[in-house]
Amino acid sequence: MKKVLVILLVAATLLAGCSGVAETPMPMNPEAVAKTFIEASDSGDIERCLSLLSDDVVFSQDPPGVKLEGKDQYEAVLREAVKWHKKHSVTSSYKVDGNKVTFTTKVSGDDSRIMGMDYINVSYELQIRDGKISSIIATPDSADWANLVRLNSGGIGVSLTLTDKGARVDKVAASSPADEAGVKPGDIITAVDGVSYSQMREGEIQLRIRGNLGSKVLLTIIREGVAAPIDIEVTRA
Repeated sequence: MKKVLVILLVAATLLAGCSGVAETPMPMNPEAVAKTFIEASDSGDIERCLSLLSDDVVFSQDPPGVKLEGKDQYEAVLREAVKWHKKHSVTSSYKVDGNKVTFTTKVSGDDSRIMGMDYINVSYELQIRDGKISSIIATPDSADWANLVRLNSGGIGVSLTLTDKGARVDKVAASSPADEAGVKPGDIITAVDGVSYSQMREGEIQLRIRGNLGSKVLLTIIREGVAAPIDIEVTRA
């Protein structure tokens, strides 16, 4: 199965400047930096998030065993989080040990809901250096992660290319669920379970096609030579 990167972030409120006399602001303490970052990520304020990261920040998440190095790579994670409306509900106090801040949270988002879970419990460890986050370690709850994998272990056996009209089926694996249901190369999938392709975000159609083993997915298809769209129900395997 394609690894699912459950994108996990952290933060709170950015402290404002003071009087009309320009002064160099004092660095925030580690807990304030962590709180500010999670609030900024939840509100979609990417620039504020980036301002709290060191240029050489390292992000890691295991499972699934992901590691990103540098602010430029992590910016892509932030933009994905905004796209899927990621939110964090902190479920423990922030524990500060020197420059290390640890806490737990429930992470929700449109992507995880599509995959069948309202939220995933995640533990975080942030290293703060000179008022900037230099390291983020995200550790999903093992039971939650296993459940997410289970809910998305079923596929239908097709390879797709995304087009303006829909997802074009390039290949159908022999004896796969799609093959047995009558899906053919060249078919264009325009809706999944009644949700139109035109309303989906990038990557969403793949999430909607996958699902629990043995569950069914309804594909709406445009086929060359057929006047009207056709619906094909496929059982994931």
